[in-house]
Order: sequence, then structure tokens, then C-alpha cells
Amino acid sequence: MLNLGIAGTGYIGRVHLEAARGVSDLRVLAVATLEAEEIRKAFPGLQIYPTYQELFRDDRLDAVIICLPSHLHEVATVEAAERGLHVLCEKPMGLEAASAQRMLQAARDHDRILMMAHVLRFWPQYARIKKLLDAGEIGPVRSVTARRLAKYPPWSAWFRDPAKGGGCLLDLQIHDVDCIHWPLEHPQSVYTVGIQSPTGSWDHVHTILNYPQAQAAIEATYLMPESWPFTTSIHILGTGGAIEYAFRVGANIQERDHASHFFRLYKSDGTVSEPSASAEDMFAAQLRYFSRCVADRQLPRTCPPEETCQVMQVMTASRQSAERGQVVCFSNPANS
Repeated sequence: MLNLGIAGTGYIGRVHLEAARGVSDLRVLAVATLEAEEIRKAFPGLQIYPTYQELFRDDRLDAVIICLPSHLHEVATVEAAERGLHVLCEKPMGLEAASAQRMLQAARDHDRILMMAHVLRFWPQYARIKKLLDAGEIGPVRSVTARRLAKYPPWSAWFRDPAKGGGCLLDLQIHDVDCIHWPLEHPQSVYTVGIQSPTGSWDHVHTILNYPQAQAAIEATYLMPESWPFTTSIHILGTGGAIEYAFRVGANIQERDHASHFFRLYKSDGTVSEPSASAEDMFAAQLRYFSRCVADRQLPRTCPPEETCQVMQVMTASRQSAERGQVVCFSNPANS
């Protein structure tokens, strides 16, 4: 049984708390939160700490989930590893590529499992897409188009502060960069243009990624009107067919249980089908996988932190491209 603590109980922290209820081989013993009374009512029986530092000193814990604002991901991960805790950390892996490397090094130095919570790798339709690509169902990939359209999250103001978050670059676009990196690996270049807020946060971006035999285009935004439903989509074109997936839900992602899904596989022979996908909740699947990795002391192959470091290299280059108005090229894809 994995004894777990959760640092931060904003929206995503509560999602993990709910998901943990459905995972039999772990239990959440404690949380760090500024909303103690509310959490006690919603999740009775938990030990409540006012700071993540105090949470990490709870000797009962084997691992922690870090759900703090993005600028705290690095320092909290390093401190948790130093305390001997395994870590599942929400994305992003710090605010820049160098932060990601320091997080990875801390886990290595203390022989701890580190996994970043890139949940699309456990989202049933996205996971199924990866299997279809691995099976060669549409042949080699030639083009990917992805969109992630939303309003600013209503639950926290820090998302708008570039020193604490990173705008839609590090909160939205990173999902699709990671998803595309999964089958295509490291791009040769990145070019990003966008709309920047008065505070310096990137609120709307278009990004082009070039690969040796493929290209990808990503749109991400926090500027949709209040009436717009949270929307994500991906279209993948191969030499032998195409895959399309779209997800749309209510006011924002917190209403995901009531979402509509459109999932199709188009083959060059004219056949069209709807691929099967697991019905398991993606956050529960992610927690179950992390728990197995810790129990077996196996590095997370589905979501290795070395790959996430490479994703952060792309994200850092994307931000630099937007700031400079120039294409950023990678001379050699870095191996972390």
C-alpha cells in the first residue's frame, strides 16, 4: 500500500484526491492546504498541514503529489526527493528547461521515482491514438494539428502571472507538445507567435514544430469568451490514413464528466471506424501507474522524466521564439 501526501488542494489537487478514492493500492494520508476546513468536510480523516514543508516531514509518507503553483514545482520536487519521497508532480516541469534538469537530477541523486503528470498519456483516447500509431494503422505520420481553446481558469489568479505560471504556453500548449513528442520525439525547430497580456503572460499562441519527415501546428488560448466551451482536438495525417479526436465540455475542464467526444480512424481504403478506448478515468489510471512504478521501483516508461525534460526544452524554445519573433532551431536534440 502506497502512503501518499498531496501538496496543494486547488482544482487539480482535488481531482487527485477524488481519483485516489478509486485506486485500491494507495491511500492519501495527508495534504498541505490553505483551505483546511473545506478539505476536512470534503475529505474527512486526512492529516492537514499548512505548508508543503511540514507535509514532507510526515514520516508515514512514501510519496507525494505536487499540485502547487507552477513556480514552486522545482523547489518542492527537490525538497521532497531530499526527504526520501517519490514524486508525482503536476506539469509543467518547472518554468524552464534548466528547472526540469534540476528536478530530474534531484530524483537521481536520491534514488527516487519522479514522474510528471502529463495526463494525456493516460487519457483513454490519446493513449489509444498512440497505440494506433505504434501499430502503423495510418502509416508514418506526416502532419499533426492540435488545438486547446479555453478561458482562464476561474479557480486561481496566479495563472495570469508569468513569474508563477507561464500562461497558455505552460498550462495548455504543453499538453499537446508532450502528446506530439510521444510518437515524433524531438523537433528540429520551433516557431511561435502569439498575444501577450499587459502582465507579460502569453494568452494566445500558434506554434509550428518541424520534424525530419513531419510537421505539427498547435493553437492554444486562454482568450475564449465566457460562452465558449473548453475544447481540445487533434488531427493526425499519415501516409495511409488519418485520426481525428475532439473533446468539448461546458464552461471549463472541471465539467469533464459531461463532455462530448468525437473519435474517428479514417483509412486510405475508404473505411471509417470509431476506435475503442478505455472507460477508466485518466487521473485514476495515472495514479495507479505511478503507484506500480514506486512499488516495483521501476522508472516510469509511459511518462519518463527524461522525455519531459526534452518537452521543456521545446517549451523554453517556444517562449523564446515568441519573444524574439524568430525560429529557434535545435542543433542536436538533447539527451537528458
